[in-house]
Amino acid sequence: MATTADKRPTDFGIGIGEIFVKGFEGYRRAFGPLTLAGLITIGVYAIFRVPANNLYIDDRVFTSIGVDLIGLLVSGTIAHAWFRLALAAADGEPITLSEAFSRKRSFYHQAVASFWFWAGVLLGLRYLLGIPSIVAVLFYAFFGYVIADGRARGGMDALGTSVRVGHRRRIGLFAIASLLTIVNMVGLLPLGFGDSPLAMVGAVIGFAITSSISLIAGAVVYRALSAQITLPERVQ
Repeated sequence: MATTADKRPTDFGIGIGEIFVKGFEGYRRAFGPLTLAGLITIGVYAIFRVPANNLYIDDRVFTSIGVDLIGLLVSGTIAHAWFRLALAAADGEPITLSEAFSRKRSFYHQAVASFWFWAGVLLGLRYLLGIPSIVAVLFYAFFGYVIADGRARGGMDALGTSVRVGHRRRIGLFAIASLLTIVNMVGLLPLGFGDSPLAMVGAVIGFAITSSISLIAGAVVYRALSAQITLPERVQ
């Protein structure tokens, strides 16, 4: 459907403080399913990240990038359930983990969008001073919410809708993304105590918690911004 975004204001329609408060409140209401979905997603990525890191150490850089991208694709696809839980929590309507995994076709849309998104992020981190990574986040970070909201007819459609959701808010989105990065770094603090198994487990659990809060905060922003444009009709 046509967008009405051309004349909308540049403000978010919601304060930074409220975004984070709703993030914490949403997590408190559904901490069990959210944390479990986070652990599943992170655990799947870790299966690929470890060999990718070893390949990089052995100077097999391109193979390392390939394995890393596959890991991001697989875990990014599974993350659809995490996005659904986060969006439901932001709306005050928690769903079960089994319900979050129920839309089979949505995982296909998530896979397509995840490939292009994470390819941009990963290559940006490796090359061109990280600029492509920043661009990918600022323009396409809402694709998971678009799919979780049932507004996408495909992965590429979700990416395009994400661009429209964040139109004229890039600076504000950069600020919010920076704050959420700091929040997620808190979850990784156990790594400061060494690389022992206990520290690693603590970091994974901590990151699953802070990432869940961040996803809900992102869902709150998505709701605030998408309310100011005409979204596609729900198809799922």
